Amino acid sequence: MSEQPNQHRGVDAAPLAWVFVALFLGFWLVFLVVFRSQPFNDPGALWHVRVGQIIFEHGFPHTDPFTWSYAGKHWIPQQWGAECLMALAHRVGGFDAMLATLTALFAALAAWLTKRFTDAGLHWMPAAAFVAFGMAVACFHFYLRPHLFTIVFMAVVMAWIVDFDRGLIGVKRLIWLIPLCAVWTNLHGGVLGGIFTLGLAISGWIAYRLLSSPRPSLPVGALLLILLGCLFSILLNPLDLSRSDGKAVVAFGIFYLVILAGTLPKRPRVTWLIPLVWFALSITSIRHGPLFCAVGLVALADLLPEALWFRLLKKYGDTFACDPAALTSPIGWKVWSAMAGMVLIALGLQAAKMPVPVVGYGWAQFDSKMVPVEMIEPLQEYAKTRPDGFPIFNDANLGGFLIYFTPNLKVFMDDRCELYGDAGLRDYIDTIHDHPERIEDWARKAPFDRALVESDTVMDAYLKKSERWKEVARCKKAALYERVQ
Repeated sequence: MSEQPNQHRGVDAAPLAWVFVALFLGFWLVFLVVFRSQPFNDPGALWHVRVGQIIFEHGFPHTDPFTWSYAGKHWIPQQWGAECLMALAHRVGGFDAMLATLTALFAALAAWLTKRFTDAGLHWMPAAAFVAFGMAVACFHFYLRPHLFTIVFMAVVMAWIVDFDRGLIGVKRLIWLIPLCAVWTNLHGGVLGGIFTLGLAISGWIAYRLLSSPRPSLPVGALLLILLGCLFSILLNPLDLSRSDGKAVVAFGIFYLVILAGTLPKRPRVTWLIPLVWFALSITSIRHGPLFCAVGLVALADLLPEALWFRLLKKYGDTFACDPAALTSPIGWKVWSAMAGMVLIALGLQAAKMPVPVVGYGWAQFDSKMVPVEMIEPLQEYAKTRPDGFPIFNDANLGGFLIYFTPNLKVFMDDRCELYGDAGLRDYIDTIHDHPERIEDWARKAPFDRALVESDTVMDAYLKKSERWKEVARCKKAALYERVQ
């Protein structure tokens, strides 16, 4: 049977565009419920906000503003753009607004990825399931940190590379990668991953051109200039030149390989092979897992119509697949405006402190197993009795918590590895895990009389037995000690 033009088995282009809005809303509400507390489980979710606030209130810092152990050491917030955006969201509606904007960003990404699958000929329901699978695999690293922009921009870069490879866009569109990278580099250092991916694609295109006969035309010079422009754009940043999540990434990698195998014996396109590189990088470092999912979903939307599995689905799945040419439904400004309007309504509710479930004030919360919320009040009461800049000893994973909730105290350590360097990190790890008695050496260097450490650790056991320390408070995540000698 022949398909009717511009229809998807009875669903025409205009309603399909509004399905995009419904998908955004559905993903957004699900993300708000599922990620009510997880984004705040990383200490960076707290100290990054403080950096943005410092920039707005006091200007751009050039020395470390948070620690006493590295006071005065040169440090520049390389991710200042994202930190300012986080501070603005916090100013509007606190952690609720931060959660709403984070989940809206990823809901828009998920709906856009679903749209790419439907444009390829897949029905929106299995398309949404594909994207939900990829997002579920990547969500283990969905923390309120600037790296979230890298996940989104990686998908955008991969989409432009795929579209160029397909001949859907030209060099003029790729030129926009240069200003994109200029913005990206001030949001997160993951811009290097995007430039690396572009470099992989250009290398592959050049290799295919050299091996093909006759040789296809390729604007090699223009592509190399764009790549160089992206590389130079990072100078516009104030730079100082067996887990369950791993198993999920492997599962998504196997899924990608199975779909890719369905395109054989057709020669794979360069853009279909790029996710394999990111899959390999994910195996060496799980932090690359979300980036693999981002580029993998974009590539899947492109290669799926040429896979055996799609042809079988089209033949036997009735309404779940059709020819890609039958789907031409661009997303217009009305659709994007509707999505933005939903987010603005939520931000308005949060700014007005209206406790509406899911989208209103008070929905965001901390997980007490990951954030020592019970310590907030005793620590803030203690901080009131100490002058600004008074030191406190703490585990690195609790540094962001202290930076946010007791900003007048100076912390011992946090998770800014670039500040402490390899030597400082090795010394810290050796102290925490093997020689907790070294806390006494630090106590002779600084007049701290409180120590906030993670519960059930070597340091916790040492302080509990020591006659020089007395336990003041304890919760699931941390223990607070007072120095008595």
